[in-house]
Amino acid sequence: MSYFSRLTDIVTCNLSEILAQEENPEEAIEQIIFEIQEGVAGALRSLKTAGTNADRLEREIEVHIEQGEKLAQQAISAIESDQEDEARQLLVRKTEQLDLVAGLKQQLSSANNLVQHLTTTHRALEARLHDAQRKKQDLLNGVIGSDDDTKTATSEHETVEPDRNQLIEDELAALKKQLGKE
Repeated sequence: MSYFSRLTDIVTCNLSEILAQEENPEEAIEQIIFEIQEGVAGALRSLKTAGTNADRLEREIEVHIEQGEKLAQQAISAIESDQEDEARQLLVRKTEQLDLVAGLKQQLSSANNLVQHLTTTHRALEARLHDAQRKKQDLLNGVIGSDDDTKTATSEHETVEPDRNQLIEDELAALKKQLGKE
């Protein structure tokens, strides 16, 4: 049985409700974890592809900017050599390069937005995976029916990537300061 048809289903699900409806929650949580792991892997592949595409667009933009600059220099040389028609053609080609750069920059903006969206989705899926793994541990420990799908484990804090780890530490320090527990 498949529990999720889309990645958003994983992010928005309530694991406690799903498990409460199952005759065998232990088997169900195993299947759920498997499906979430597949979702995480798929999101990571999509994220890597989107990042590669954004990098390619950045390189392509640089190439076309350089070509435009070379064409401008060639136009200057043509003018200096009294070749006005040649200079005009070079400037037309330069303008075409700049138009292409403008279009590529729009694509790059879209690609960067996609990378940001996929990064957020990937992180949400990882969070749901950790949640499901905690639910599994609760089931194995005989803790059944917990309604708290947002419970956190202190050991999980170490699995978060380093840049996010610092954000978490900063937020923890701010909360301690706010509560006067510095």
